[in-house]
Amino acid sequence: MNRILEILKYSSSHIMVFNSVLFIGFFTAFYLIYILISGKVTARNIALLIFSLFFYYKLSGLYIILMCVIAASDFIIGKAILATAKENRKFSLLLFSLTLNIGSLLYFKYTVFFTSLFNTAFGTQLQAPVLSLLMPIGISFYVFKSLSYIFDCYNEMIEEPEKNYFDYLLYVSFFPNIIAGPIVRARDLLPALKLKSVFTRERMSRAFFLLMLGVLKKYLVADFLWNNFVERVFNTPTLFTGLENLIAVYMGAVQFYYDFSGYTDMMMGISLLLGFDIANNFNRPFMAQNITDLWRRWHITLSTWLSEYVFTPLNYSLRKFKKVGVVCASILTFTISGIWHGPRLTYILWGAMHGLAIGWDVASQDLRRGWKSKLSPNGYRFISVFLTFHFVVFTIVIFDAPDLFYAGDMYRMIFTQTNFSLFGQWISIYWGVFVIFFIALFLQFTPPTWKQHLIKGFDSLHFLLKVIVVFLVILFVIQFYNSEAQNFIYLKF
Repeated sequence: MNRILEILKYSSSHIMVFNSVLFIGFFTAFYLIYILISGKVTARNIALLIFSLFFYYKLSGLYIILMCVIAASDFIIGKAILATAKENRKFSLLLFSLTLNIGSLLYFKYTVFFTSLFNTAFGTQLQAPVLSLLMPIGISFYVFKSLSYIFDCYNEMIEEPEKNYFDYLLYVSFFPNIIAGPIVRARDLLPALKLKSVFTRERMSRAFFLLMLGVLKKYLVADFLWNNFVERVFNTPTLFTGLENLIAVYMGAVQFYYDFSGYTDMMMGISLLLGFDIANNFNRPFMAQNITDLWRRWHITLSTWLSEYVFTPLNYSLRKFKKVGVVCASILTFTISGIWHGPRLTYILWGAMHGLAIGWDVASQDLRRGWKSKLSPNGYRFISVFLTFHFVVFTIVIFDAPDLFYAGDMYRMIFTQTNFSLFGQWISIYWGVFVIFFIALFLQFTPPTWKQHLIKGFDSLHFLLKVIVVFLVILFVIQFYNSEAQNFIYLKF
């Protein structure tokens, strides 16, 4: 009994993440019960809420109280907004919700950062409050989820408030997207919680396919590249040649994408197993022809959230400035995106750079239209994709760097110490890493129909063959992967 209680208890050194044996065990036991009661909406939602809260407790301990308080507050505020016709009162309620949500986010995520900046600027030795020293995991995501409900109530995108607090709490705490998205809006998930779960052969096949795909992306590509080359260069760039830094930057971008998209695939698969659809976060981002196009393909749910709730209101308020207003709204929106990612100057700079790049997309439309008319469509597309890809690759250096000096060291090694004649020597040592990297990058430029054909092929298999395929994939990953598993990158946000 003591052992069972110890397992159920929160431990900061043994949190229950999705790629842990602990989660697999608990989820399997939960799912066996879930299938039996999934036909009854109320019983299903109660079971799903209990498991979601338990999962979050195992991640953040007593910070589960903070999440429940924010959910309760916005549940009440949403009702109040829709119950009044007075615009001043609606706006006051909106401000109250923003203060609570953004205030909580700033306190727990940025107090230490701001205290450090203040101490550096004024030579003081202030100490951050004890409660702010441990950031609640997933706070950035569940705050944005809850705020989407408030914004939709205020903008009358939701006409009737949610009447059941426990359903609203389930929406906020829904475990497949509580810690790193995708950021599902209230108007999409809340109605689904009122309906019976849908289980069909096609949906179950797609669920298992996405789970397998996510596992392969995470362990066969992302963790393999990180553990066998990228990590050592990113940790100590000045100890490696400029060529090795350059290769690590390319591999780091691919590794980052496969880690996050692998996580998304797994969450989409788990959601389908539960009978729910959640939005995809990626659509071949390395095929983007400009940065505006990139953000229609990369972290789609975050960029959609920022576009709807931040950029659009800003752009409307600055509409009299025409293109200049659009550019300013873009820079402000993506600077906010950088701040949202975390308390680092590197994140803020990265966000501002992407905002400037989108501003360039807007300001240079006529100029680029002229260039396009002078080139063949394929030639223009190739140049656009090539330039956009390299902008993404080299800004990820700033995003991943702990500080600007560190990023500067990496850039300096790349642009002043690169000797391409060493490539043959490098590849003779790291040929396995290069093969995985090359295949992973190549697959990003293949037609999207390939994936659909694979899903249909898997769906057409006999149940026994599906089990065999899943088993062989798991066995292959276990045999291939012999390094310690890494946490998903977006856990830290």
